[in-house]
Amino acid sequence: MMKYTFCFALILSSIVVLFPPFAAAKPGKWCQSTDAGKTCSSYVSYFANGEVYGYGVNDDLLYIATGYWRQHSDQLCLNLIYKSFDIVTERPYTPDDQNLCNKVLSQSETQLSLRTEDGSIATLYRISETPDHSMSPAPGLLADNAGKIKPGILALNVPPGQFGLYPLPLEMAPASVSFNMSLTPIAADDNTVTAYANVQIGDPDNDYLRVSLLQPKDADSALLMIEYIMPGYKPFRKALASDIKPGEAVLIHLDWQPDGLTTVSYKDQTVQYKLPLQQWQSYFMASNTKATFQRLPD
Repeated sequence: MMKYTFCFALILSSIVVLFPPFAAAKPGKWCQSTDAGKTCSSYVSYFANGEVYGYGVNDDLLYIATGYWRQHSDQLCLNLIYKSFDIVTERPYTPDDQNLCNKVLSQSETQLSLRTEDGSIATLYRISETPDHSMSPAPGLLADNAGKIKPGILALNVPPGQFGLYPLPLEMAPASVSFNMSLTPIAADDNTVTAYANVQIGDPDNDYLRVSLLQPKDADSALLMIEYIMPGYKPFRKALASDIKPGEAVLIHLDWQPDGLTTVSYKDQTVQYKLPLQQWQSYFMASNTKATFQRLPD
């Protein structure tokens, strides 16, 4: 519980300014700092519709938090879901959720102060009038230790008929990321079992883009696919390759912009899409397969 206190204080403090007696404050992006905003240990964006997006570094953890707020008098309460990662290997911890309330002490157009549940006081400074779902700029501790970050290989070994899921720290927007992905089908008695693994970005409950590998049980090779899913519509799919061997590491480059322009590159192929993605949550998923993922440092 202790490792999340910093995150919660940050996010709660930013939201309060949407309500009287803090009506003068506007949505935007805020930095939590101990030196009047010169350096930031974490950031939070809050939106006029009540959404929250926060991220930061606490000890050896990178966290990403999303959720919604409500107000009762001077108590600002949050319903949060967050993901946390080892700062060096980027290996994820189990996602968790929390409900909590903090007290707002003071605020202005540029500064916000609140008392956290453990009695400490947190101070935030407004750095932008525009909130976003990005991890940019990077927290000071993360930027200072960028050279030490060595993402490890994430592996899922998923029995036939089941699936596995990892959250990923790919949420910078605009963003550019390269990664390797591979899969090896697991032997199964069911001839219909298909090995499948994908990296997904977007809103998990709305529009999202997948880069996927899939291989039917009796096939000698896998397909590399681009899939765009929009609930209520037929999924869009495009094959970039059909000769991926079991266990072969496929190098993919992805970049996307806040306006939805998304580019996917593999070998000498590059495709672009204009997608209405509003959120940048990301996951590595697999079913009926041994699959690996590794983000490559810039």
